[in-house]
Amino acid sequence: MAFDRVRTVLFDAGNTLVHLDYAFIADLLASHGQAHTPLEIRRAEYTAKAAIDAAMAPGLRPQQLMWPTASAPKPSYFEVALEALGVPAGERPPILDALHAHNRADCLWRVVEPDTHAVLRGLVERGFTLGVVSNADGRIEGDLGRLGLASHFGTVVDSHVVGVEKPDPRIFALALERLGAEAASAVYVGDVFAIDVLGARRAGLQAVLVDVLGCYPGPIDGPRIRELAELLRLLPDVATG
Repeated sequence: MAFDRVRTVLFDAGNTLVHLDYAFIADLLASHGQAHTPLEIRRAEYTAKAAIDAAMAPGLRPQQLMWPTASAPKPSYFEVALEALGVPAGERPPILDALHAHNRADCLWRVVEPDTHAVLRGLVERGFTLGVVSNADGRIEGDLGRLGLASHFGTVVDSHVVGVEKPDPRIFALALERLGAEAASAVYVGDVFAIDVLGARRAGLQAVLVDVLGCYPGPIDGPRIRELAELLRLLPDVATG
């Protein structure tokens, strides 16, 4: 896939720019008598991503899939991951409650890979305009600021704030409008195929799937990266593109 026309790079936040704190989750599971390594948890998370891909029917909001609610028609993201880890059904509710409570108090997506700042800075130096489009809960701009990432981006669009979620094309269009950019010259980078890749494509953008372990399930077409640094190889300098 050619990216020679790309001038704007939009990013998902969770598990793209800021990753789940798998070490914390491993410790929490251990406190509930469930011993699993951070890598095992990360692998199990792929099952939850596949469940989202399968569940993204018309009218279903992605945020309904994250946490268990009375209105959610299917098991939540973390419940699917716990099932994949072999956590018995009867032992999941207190773990889910603890994860949810901690996420409300201090977002679980808070780990920044060591090269993230350098990659973002490198893209800006090459002439790209950067932005964030996130299905979030109203805190993502502040979280990126506290983590020192916000200065790289021309806009941060939080679904909770603007009232529309990925994969709805309108949220991508809003980010592009804020940046004065066009969909035909933009690429979106995210980690869930049905929400990020297909949503971006419906909005007219190209898309890149973040697949850290290289084992995303299902028939996935299009480019994948295992780390953000690969973007520096995929995207040519704006001046030479």
